[in-house]
Amino acid sequence: MKRESNFEVLRTIAMFFIVVYHCLTHGVGDEYGFNVASIASLSNVLFSDFMLVFSSVAVNLYVMISGYFLSDKDFKPSRIVRIWVSACFYSCVITIIFMVIQITPVDMISLGKSIFPLSTDAYWFVTQFIGLLILSPFLTMIVRQISYRQYLFLLVAGAFLCLSIIPDFPLAKRFHVAHGNSVWSFAYLFLIAGFIKRYLRKYPPLRLLLIITLIGLLLLASEMVLGFRNNNIYLYWLNYNGLPFVLTVFVFMFFRQLVVPDNCFWNLFVKLAPYTFGVYLIHDNLLVRGWLWPTVSLSTFCDKIYFPLVIMGLCVLLFIVCSLIDAIRKKLFVLCRIDALITKVDKWSF
Repeated sequence: MKRESNFEVLRTIAMFFIVVYHCLTHGVGDEYGFNVASIASLSNVLFSDFMLVFSSVAVNLYVMISGYFLSDKDFKPSRIVRIWVSACFYSCVITIIFMVIQITPVDMISLGKSIFPLSTDAYWFVTQFIGLLILSPFLTMIVRQISYRQYLFLLVAGAFLCLSIIPDFPLAKRFHVAHGNSVWSFAYLFLIAGFIKRYLRKYPPLRLLLIITLIGLLLLASEMVLGFRNNNIYLYWLNYNGLPFVLTVFVFMFFRQLVVPDNCFWNLFVKLAPYTFGVYLIHDNLLVRGWLWPTVSLSTFCDKIYFPLVIMGLCVLLFIVCSLIDAIRKKLFVLCRIDALITKVDKWSF
C-alpha cells in the first residue's frame, strides 16, 4: 500500500492523542472535580478539555486513514491476520510477564481475555477494526461502482443511522452505535473517506483551519458546560459520532492536502507511523491499563501548576517506549519469518 507522508504524520499524531485521551480518561477520569476557585486547577481543566477536543477525533482519524487507502485497493486477508497475530502476541506476552513478575494478580477472567483478546473485546478497537476489514471488499465495491448521486444519498442515510450530533438524535442510539465505536460507525467513516478521495476537491487551508477552530471551540465549550457540577468541573468527553465526527472530517481534509516539509522533525513522525498500532496494543492492554494508571495516580497532580507537563511528559514517554518495543517485535517477526507466513495468506484470497 502506497504511503504518503502527510497521512503518516496524521497517523502518528492521531495515536499520540489516543494516548493522551487514555491518560486523561483512565488516569484522571470523570470523578475528580477541578476547583474553579483555584487558578491552577481551573487552568488545568482548561488544558485537559483542550486536549480532549483533539483526542476525541483520534480514533475516527485512524479509521478514516485506513478507509482512504483501502477504498480503491483489492482485498488482502493478510491485513486481518497480521492485526490478529499482533494483538494475540502482545496480549499473551504481557500476561506472561505479569504472571512471572507478579506485578498484579492475574485472575481467570483476565487470563481468558488475554488468550482470546478479540472474542472478549479486550481490545475493543481491534475487534471492531477487524470487522471493518472483513466488510472492506464490499465497501470498496460501493465506493467504486455507485454514482455520485447514489453515494451522496447513501451518506445522508448513513448519517441518520450512525451519528448522534446531539444526544439521541438522529437515530444512532437506536441502532446501538451511540458512542461511535462500533463496526457500523467504522464502516460509515470508511465510506466518508472513500467519498473524499473520489469526489472532493481540495479546499483553501485557511478556510479549513477556521472551520476546525470554530468547531474545536464549540467542543471545548460543550465539555466545560456539561462537566460543570457543584462549583467544580469534571472531565466530560463526547461521543465519537457527535461533534467530534464533524471535526474529524475537516481535520482529515486539512491533512489530506498538507505538504509535509522534508526535515528531521517531520521525518521522525513519518518513521514512527508503522509502530503506532503497537503503541495502542501495549499501553491499552487490560493488564497494563489496570496497573499503569493507578500507579502514576495523576489525580494527585490535578491542582498543581505543572500538571500539563506531567501529562505531556508521561504521554511522550509512553509513546516512545511502546514504539521501541514494537520496533523490536517487528524485527522478531521478520527473523522468525512470521511476516512471510502471513503474506502467504493472500494466495488464498478470492
